[in-house]
Amino acid sequence: MPVEHQSGTRAFLRLQRQIVIAFEKVRVTGVVFLPWRAGDPVVGSQLRDIPIAKIEGAINQRLIGIKRIGTLTGGKIVLPSGRTIRDKDVFKPLGDLRTDPDFYDLVALQHAGLAKNGDRNPTATMAPANGVPLSTTQDWVTKARGRGLLPPGRAG
Repeated sequence: MPVEHQSGTRAFLRLQRQIVIAFEKVRVTGVVFLPWRAGDPVVGSQLRDIPIAKIEGAINQRLIGIKRIGTLTGGKIVLPSGRTIRDKDVFKPLGDLRTDPDFYDLVALQHAGLAKNGDRNPTATMAPANGVPLSTTQDWVTKARGRGLLPPGRAG
């Protein structure tokens, strides 16, 4: 899977399916980095610019029980329980974690959607949107990551 940097430098990622805690996931298992001009040095900042966790997360979100359906009136998402929601409903306040079997799937969808839209701290954005303290959304996201629904977080 090729990834191109704004400088014209290309990185090719080798992806491999792996079984992790009863889920099949895709992991990046290799990187080939090709500077725009042969012989140019490779610097650490260029390697850090490759969004490996986001790439893995985007691929794995499609593999774990969530299906997207295109319709004339917009996209729909089929959750693991079989319930169908509209794409725009992902950003509505989440239901009750004790009664909703898809709760952590919805947490993952909301978090991934905010990150995809450029939010630098989706967990913090989720707190006021759902009417709960930041510590609660942090707990939700940690549990969603523990279930393999979100990629590992980054420090800072």
